[in-house]
Amino acid sequence: MGRPTKKTDNYDCFTLFAHGVPLIDGKTVCEDFDLVYYSALTISDNLRGLDPRHRRASMINAADEAIKSQKRDLRTLIGLIYTIHDDYGRNDITLAQDHIQYASRVALELGLNTKTPFLTPGDRLNSIYGRIWWELYILDVFLNLSTSGTVTRQFDSYMTISIDIDDVASDINLQQAYDSRIKAVSILNECTKVNGRLNFERVSALDKILVNLLTVARSNYHSAIDKTIEELNFTSILILLAARIHLHRQAWFSDMTFNFQSCAFNHKMKEMEMLLDDAFVMPASCNLEDSLSGSLTAIHECTEQMLHYIRLDETHQTQQGILIPPHWPFYSCCQLVASYGPILEIALLNAIRAGEQGALQNVTMDPSSVWKTRVALSNVDLTYATLTRYMSVWKVAQIYREEVAVCRKIIDSCETDIFGI
Repeated sequence: MGRPTKKTDNYDCFTLFAHGVPLIDGKTVCEDFDLVYYSALTISDNLRGLDPRHRRASMINAADEAIKSQKRDLRTLIGLIYTIHDDYGRNDITLAQDHIQYASRVALELGLNTKTPFLTPGDRLNSIYGRIWWELYILDVFLNLSTSGTVTRQFDSYMTISIDIDDVASDINLQQAYDSRIKAVSILNECTKVNGRLNFERVSALDKILVNLLTVARSNYHSAIDKTIEELNFTSILILLAARIHLHRQAWFSDMTFNFQSCAFNHKMKEMEMLLDDAFVMPASCNLEDSLSGSLTAIHECTEQMLHYIRLDETHQTQQGILIPPHWPFYSCCQLVASYGPILEIALLNAIRAGEQGALQNVTMDPSSVWKTRVALSNVDLTYATLTRYMSVWKVAQIYREEVAVCRKIIDSCETDIFGI
């Protein structure tokens, strides 16, 4: 399979995207073999608003060829990583499963999760083999969670991973950014594990870790010296905030269809409203009121902070004249979680008001609750608008936008004093 004879392709948009998945940049794309080349051009055309179908067909053919010929090298893995992002962005779950399955097997065969991998001597990519491993690990976690397990996990969550940070990045600032990225995804994985009824000690311990990691990621984000470090920390912040929302949601609800594992509403509107009343699980604990109040506060704070960073990003992109934000497709999933916040507040407040066996009485109504409801609607409208922009790049954003619309319906249909506590 040959390439176009011209080498004047525009990689600027891919370079912007690669700040968030920094394995290769536009300057070196044309030096690498076809899978890397066409995956970069496909993403670039997507972000430029061009029709990527021709490039995408070449990318998928190159991926098929690599798998059939059993290519086992770092360039194949890099090309597949970018291809998988496009698979997920197009909501092609079958291809994403096929590609992550092969890439993961090759990574393990090469021993990329160890300090002594089997690498080609003299390859310039050897210095970032650890980064390639972690990007595959991150994809493995996110594909599994965001598809409700349809894409199966490739890496055992208890497997040994022993990689020096120097094999991830040589620059200290980039090392710190990747440290935050790796820890954010790892704790997200922990927060999405189903653990039955509320375990106050577990929730408290994970919450403290999340708060500490958020402090570091925010500091690194605001002091970032380049776009790559800024984007990595921006992504880490949103992942950590989403993980904290999910942790406190899962603590109180044993079975909710709108959880972070599925990122999807699987029931109709009336069934959703029923869940808001019936899905609450009251734990046997004398600290119920304080714990519930703490979860409400955490969910509210995280929602507001996620929306704050989404607004900041929108403003920044507009000022830079960037029509389509060059984020990875899982950014859409985080935007959806930000819309869950008000719904979770409603559900928890309904549980407080209903109580169980007389628990949690003396609910005091807040006269400003009507404004809180309007703020909640405004916040959901923000995520709807940003997903509308983003769906021109990633098809999956359209699915999330439809689910955000369900969030708005639920809030709009509730009493105006629903946020009265």
